[in-house]
Amino acid sequence: MTVTLQTIHESSPVDGTDLQLIIDTGAHLTVLSRATAIMRGFHKLPKIPTFIHGYSGKEPADFVYIQGFKILGKVITHVPVLIPHALHSIDPETKEKRQFQEVLGLNVLEYFNYYVCTEEDKLYMKWNPAPRPHNDKLACGEIYTVQGGLTA
Repeated sequence: MTVTLQTIHESSPVDGTDLQLIIDTGAHLTVLSRATAIMRGFHKLPKIPTFIHGYSGKEPADFVYIQGFKILGKVITHVPVLIPHALHSIDPETKEKRQFQEVLGLNVLEYFNYYVCTEEDKLYMKWNPAPRPHNDKLACGEIYTVQGGLTA
């Protein structure tokens, strides 16, 4: 399942254009691809070097705060995201290049009450007026992924 949102970044040449992210309820943080980060100017933001560990191994990444996301007419500001350094990862089994998936993690989903209706194959989202703040501290400086999802 995907959600369409708009990014907010004052110096971005494509500010306000739509971006589709895969909804990953197992992901603690949102991940944007390097290509999207470059296109939208996010690669120039102050960053904390870190790593993503996952199916394709250990990948260097940057932890950055982007100005905001606009989803369902609501604006979420100062959003922490991970941006892998590489444009592609290498599948360990097939050795093929594949683009990093862009995922919307719990650090954004927490601003909504949501549920998945498996009978209709739909996701329902409603603004949550009292979200629980996420913990964006990187205690060990590393983020681990499992099958494309992120866990601390």
